[in-house]
Amino acid sequence: MRGIGSHLIALACWVSLPLGASAQCAAHRDYRTTENSGIIVTDATITGTTSLNSDELASIARASIGTCLDESPDDLSDFVKSLFQDRGYYRAKVNRLELKPGDPLAHPKPVVIAADVLEGSRYTLTQIRFIGNHAFTDAQLRSAFPTKNGEFFQRGKIAEGLDKLRELYVSDGFLDFATIVDDQALSDSTVVLTLKTTEGAQYHLGKLEIFAPTDLADKLRAQWHLPEGAVFNRSYLLDYVRANHALLPASFVPQDMQVVRDCPNATVEVRILVDPILAASHPASRDVECEKTQAGSP
Repeated sequence: MRGIGSHLIALACWVSLPLGASAQCAAHRDYRTTENSGIIVTDATITGTTSLNSDELASIARASIGTCLDESPDDLSDFVKSLFQDRGYYRAKVNRLELKPGDPLAHPKPVVIAADVLEGSRYTLTQIRFIGNHAFTDAQLRSAFPTKNGEFFQRGKIAEGLDKLRELYVSDGFLDFATIVDDQALSDSTVVLTLKTTEGAQYHLGKLEIFAPTDLADKLRAQWHLPEGAVFNRSYLLDYVRANHALLPASFVPQDMQVVRDCPNATVEVRILVDPILAASHPASRDVECEKTQAGSP
């Protein structure tokens, strides 16, 4: 399945957003790769369906308005398809897609989308299988997906499950975790998903470095509760920033906490960059990848 879970867009019949009312993308629906570019959906029409009623099309319409996207034909077509797949129409086919731009100087550019879609039959999810997992059982991984076997296939819920799967692994030190999704449609209008996982090494915390004036560095270190040698929980970094926002500068963001991996030793160095000048005076650490070490590279 191309790009499963990466984007969701809705298209609909003649439901428009006044141009003066929206210059910004709706919350959690900005899928552009570059800021100040791309398009924002202000209106959409869809033709070609054979089984959707007006209420269903209205539901699609409500989801489409305010969505921001890259202006790529392939990506746009995939977005349209993903919406139908989120409603069980696993093999929906986008036969035609047209953009009608509004103000060409606006960022993002407002557009009306017209699409001809054949939705096809509705499919149910019959099974999610896991291959390559050792740290967690099949039952633990399956519980991350908010959809049950026998329900209509919903691409969005599969995406949500994949996000939760990653959270589960990186919270237990598996920072190199990766998964490949293989989907198979059967003749009885059911879908089987197979997730092939690569867990990689389980990382533990090595060194913690805090680049800040001495007094502040001591206070921040006292609030760090993940001991050296413990399984590294990446989610702890955001919790730490939230818990210590009163100590940290107002300009500090989670990205100011660097995570440096040493794969052969399965350790992680954390660098908290409160004072960039102090940090610049110390050589920056670099990731050490297992593949390079095995090949004899530095």
